[in-house]
Amino acid sequence: MTSVGLVLGGGGLAGFAYHNACLAVLQRLTGWDPRTAEYLVGTSAGSGVGAVLRGGVPADASLDKMLSVPTNPRSMARLRELSGREQARKGALQTRFLPAAPGLAIKEAMKGPFLRPGRMASALLPPGNVPTDTIGDRAAELHKGIWPKEPLWITAVRLSDGELVVFGRDRTDISVAAATEASSAIPGFFRPVIIDGEAHVDGGMHSCSNADLLVDVDVDLVVIISPMSGRSLRAMGQTLNGPMRYMIKRRLDKEVRMLREAGKELLIMEPSLDEMRSMGATLMDPTRVLNTVLQTSSAARTALTENAVGEQLDLLRKAALEHTSPPDVEYPD
Repeated sequence: MTSVGLVLGGGGLAGFAYHNACLAVLQRLTGWDPRTAEYLVGTSAGSGVGAVLRGGVPADASLDKMLSVPTNPRSMARLRELSGREQARKGALQTRFLPAAPGLAIKEAMKGPFLRPGRMASALLPPGNVPTDTIGDRAAELHKGIWPKEPLWITAVRLSDGELVVFGRDRTDISVAAATEASSAIPGFFRPVIIDGEAHVDGGMHSCSNADLLVDVDVDLVVIISPMSGRSLRAMGQTLNGPMRYMIKRRLDKEVRMLREAGKELLIMEPSLDEMRSMGATLMDPTRVLNTVLQTSSAARTALTENAVGEQLDLLRKAALEHTSPPDVEYPD
């Protein structure tokens, strides 16, 4: 049996849209259902997409939901809440300038050139004020507090020591919803999520992809979807958030080398310049969702058919013939 690992990286609201478009394009080109991935690693926005997939919702259904956002008042209201716009409008956002984890900041500073920028940023940024409840509501409805049988690894960072926590691999005694909220709690924006008395923040503060979690697992192909990096340095240099994307790209390249050294075949999907521009600079703008879906649906198909990834697509076609899709579940309203 051909086995596939799926890595879904961070990317805010725009990243959520980018993931859904990429997955739908992959399925239409190859017949491979991403719900049948042997392993699924989700970070930040990718954790929410992964929770929906493991909940049985087909990629096309999620894409249709993204396309309907402009004409669905409830969906748009939810995205505005996630973006923090509702809190700002109501005057609920209060900036606190004290760092979230001063002890961790001191610990990282002592490492000198070996410090991890993500850990330092998560320590120095103040705790956010936007609640994470809306992030986990879909996962709560789909999973009813029960962790799926198929591997779903959701990453978060523990603020007390900056260590990566992999829910679903290391522990399944919390809900998928809580894990998704923790994985998506962007420092300085969302409130940290408290689990067992410990504050947790976005898994992207360790890595926006965490693809190296699959180095030691037995899969024939690893599909990596990385909304926050970019296909080329030149393209990233033409965007407002180019420096951030460059740092994320460097980390992803390191993980890619590790996977290749472990003998893994890889299919990597990253945004082009046009896709990056459609996503915008903040990645949390709800008005960018539709543009991102439309741009990515076209650009991803072009990239997959024009680039030298025929062998990887053939592996997905083979996996599609060997695996049976689970029963379809409706996208939660």
